[in-house]
This record gives sequence, structure tokens and C-alpha cells, in this order.
Amino acid sequence: MVMVLGNLIKLSDMVIRKGVALNDAVMLFLFFIPYLLGFTIPLSLLLGILLSLGRLIADNEIVAMYVVGISLGRILRIFLILGIIFSMCLFILNDKILPNFHYRYYQRIKNLYRKNLSAIIEPGVFLENFGNYILYVGDVKGNKLKNIFIYQIENDNLKQITFAKKGEFISQGKILKLKLENGFRDEVNPKNRNELYRLNFKIFFMDIPIEEKSKTPIKKKPKDLTMKELKEKIPYLRSLKIFPKNLLIEFHKRISISLSPLIFVILGFGVATLVRHREKSINFGVTFLLAVSYYLLLILGETLAEANIVTPSLGMWIPNIIFLSLGIHLIRKCTF
Repeated sequence: MVMVLGNLIKLSDMVIRKGVALNDAVMLFLFFIPYLLGFTIPLSLLLGILLSLGRLIADNEIVAMYVVGISLGRILRIFLILGIIFSMCLFILNDKILPNFHYRYYQRIKNLYRKNLSAIIEPGVFLENFGNYILYVGDVKGNKLKNIFIYQIENDNLKQITFAKKGEFISQGKILKLKLENGFRDEVNPKNRNELYRLNFKIFFMDIPIEEKSKTPIKKKPKDLTMKELKEKIPYLRSLKIFPKNLLIEFHKRISISLSPLIFVILGFGVATLVRHREKSINFGVTFLLAVSYYLLLILGETLAEANIVTPSLGMWIPNIIFLSLGIHLIRKCTF
């Protein structure tokens, strides 16, 4: 519910402030739900282990099991089976369901773009749905824009750069009409591409077509590809002497996250034997800290892989390696 709440606030802003139809906002929200399950399934399992084991340990029921000959290994085995089941479910979710919903989410965004342009212009994003133009905006409030960059591309080469400190826009049919203020336009000299001609302006009106790329189908991003498609595309790009870094990161990330429930079982088992509390508030706090640590390590590993500091495989497996090692260490030190 906490994760859903943040997205509900964003969607309500789209409906109230940007005029997006309610049914479009609801569909976007429904397409986003499976993405949240990828986070909540491992965390719910971790919390469940801490709560159940914490209560068993606090009530001395683990000691009673020892007395009747049930070893810690046999207890752990039950949780490992649960971890394997959860990991298999998460693997199916990450392989089949999430890529499909992610792709349909952006298809819906594309349709929404055709209906309401103001809902799609987001700050800090390069927008390529304008024919030969690429639009970048620093800030958006309604139809007011700040720090606007407009790049005109011709034959895969940069032809013009237009910048304005602020501006306004309206959408009329298939044309985006811009009123730009306090800026300049740089045009490349066709005889010498290292030279630019600059035109300064206080007010400048500009029309940009929005029909060309809106008709083209959305190309699948790495997040939209299934594991089978990733495995087919990676060797193909390598055969073209292209290093598919983003695809490798996504491939190993999917497997790593899919195995996170099993890793959380081992870690949660070890942490529960160390904490030994039945209080829900304490276990919620421990779960939160472990979850934040895990996903921060995942982000760190992805950043290192993108910067070519580590390989994509190592970068995406860093959190699993660390948490698995910590869990095994805590279990081996466990005494009652």
C-alpha cells in the first residue's frame, strides 16, 4: 500500500492538473501493479520469516523442537522450499508478465500522448516524438516550460540547436506550437560542421510536427524483452561487434532479482536467530533496513556496470553475494 500510494498521487496529479482522462489513468495504474509485485513479493517473504521465526524463538518453541530431535537444518529446509517456490514465481513474473505489462504501459503512454501532449512532456527527458526534432525541457508547469532545448536532426546529423530560458506551448492537431523567450538558435555551417551561426532572440515562435514518430510502433526496450528475446539479441549484437551492455545488465538483473526470495530466506533465517524478537514493529524495521540495503546495493552494482568498472554479471550479483554470505555466516553462528 505504501508503494501504491506514491503512484496514486502521481496519477491523481495527471488527472487533476494535466487533464488526463480517468480511465487512462486507471489503466496506467493497473499496468504498473505487476512491477510493484516484483518488489513486494521478496519483501513480504522476508517479513514473514522474521515474524514467524521471531515468535517461535521468543516463545522457546525452537528449543522445544530441539528437545524432540528436530534440528535447525530441518527447520531451515522448510523455509528453503518456500524460497524456491517464491523464486520460481518471481522468475515467471520477471520473464513473462513484467516485460509484457511494461511494453503495454508505454503503448498506453503513446496513446495518451496523442490525446494530451501536456501529460507526456516530462522534465529531464529527451522526447523524440517530433519528427526530425528532439525536445528537452528542464521544468514543466502546465503549458509553461523552462530551460528548453530543441535539437533538429537532418540525415542523422545535428543541424540546429534552439535554446530558450522559458516558453509556452499549445497543441493544434499534429503541430506543437511553441512561444520561446530569451534564447538563441545555433545553426551548423554545412561547409564546416565545427562552425555555428548564432541568432539571439527575445521572442521566437516555432512550429514542430508531432505526427511522424507517433505513427511508428514503439521499439522494445531491454525491460520489454523476455529472457528468450534477450538471449537471442545478445549474441546477435556481439556478432556485429557491438557490446550489448544494457541487455546483459537487464539479463543478469532479472535472474538476480528472481533469486532474491531464496537469498532473503537464508538471510532472514540468520537475522531472526540474531534478533529474536516477536514484536512486529522491530521486525518491520529490520525488514525495511535490509530491503533498503539490498536495493541500494543493486543500484550500486548497476551503476558500476554501466560505468564499465565491473562486468554486468558481477554488478547485478553483488547484493545476492553479500546477503547470501551474511546469511550463511549468521546461521553458522546460531546458538540457542
